[in-house]
Amino acid sequence: MINKTEKEITQNWEGNEIKVSVTCVAFNHEYCISEALDSFLMQETDFAFEILINDDASTDRTVEILKEYENAYPNIVKPVYQAENQFSQGANTMAILFPKIQGEYVAFCDGDDYWIDKDKLKIQVEEIEKYPDIDMCFHSTYKLVDNVREEITSRHAEETKVFTPQEVISGGGVFCPTASLLFTNRLISSLPDWFQTALPGDFVSQIMGAARGGALYLDRPMAVYRVGVESSWTVGESLKTSKRRQSGLNKFKEQLDFINQYLDFKFKDEIEEVLHDANLDFIKTRTIDVSVRAEVYEQNKASFSVKTKALWYVLFRNQHLLNSLKFVATLKDRLLSRA
Repeated sequence: MINKTEKEITQNWEGNEIKVSVTCVAFNHEYCISEALDSFLMQETDFAFEILINDDASTDRTVEILKEYENAYPNIVKPVYQAENQFSQGANTMAILFPKIQGEYVAFCDGDDYWIDKDKLKIQVEEIEKYPDIDMCFHSTYKLVDNVREEITSRHAEETKVFTPQEVISGGGVFCPTASLLFTNRLISSLPDWFQTALPGDFVSQIMGAARGGALYLDRPMAVYRVGVESSWTVGESLKTSKRRQSGLNKFKEQLDFINQYLDFKFKDEIEEVLHDANLDFIKTRTIDVSVRAEVYEQNKASFSVKTKALWYVLFRNQHLLNSLKFVATLKDRLLSRA
């Protein structure tokens, strides 16, 4: 736990009105949730902030750790404890916190990621307030792989820049790291009801956040994103059965269809390109049963190019050939590394 009292954290706050609500989702994060919470609590601001955490019925010591922080920082750390896992029931576990938000701005960070800059909130608020027509601000982050901090990711420019909604959408959900996102509450409070079941919700929120005036990018890595942890959405999906992964794909497509309609098809071409790429990635993924991939191929083959159709019949549906090529590629890499 961070070596600062609640009084020390709040001593420079000008008034008690919440300026930023930090929202965080935790599930079986006992190994990392303290690092996330400490990174929130280390923020040095002249405005008040709160930390809202949704524990999605963790079965490890996460709840115990959250209660320790809640007791130490009762006016800042405000957990919500679920009796039953909401993600497994199709809920957007971040959106569960939205009715509790008091801040003018809302910052996102998953429980397995963390911030590394004590001025992150201060900087983002100062910058976004220069752009009254923008609802979303983000920045570059570091990747953490096997507990080793690697290169900066999502560095899209070498200066502060406003990216268009089209550029954000074409990023396919990885353009803006979740741990970097800051939104205006006017956007969050206006999100449609179907956002409550948007999975993964961070991509949907990026599209909605950029739709009005684009997305403000800051060229400063102020957070760390863990790659490959089992509690993350992406890894969780890879562990599911092929049919459940197909169901996840269908849910993703359904949400993008909703967005398309909600935004009056203003970004139709970009959204259709994202859907095409999602379908293509699915039929190419060799860890998914070929019969399930075949269903997706048949449903979407009209949108595939002649080249993709040829690759499907020659390569993608041939699991043994895919495995052989994977083996050859791995062997080649090993031999080259020893040369």
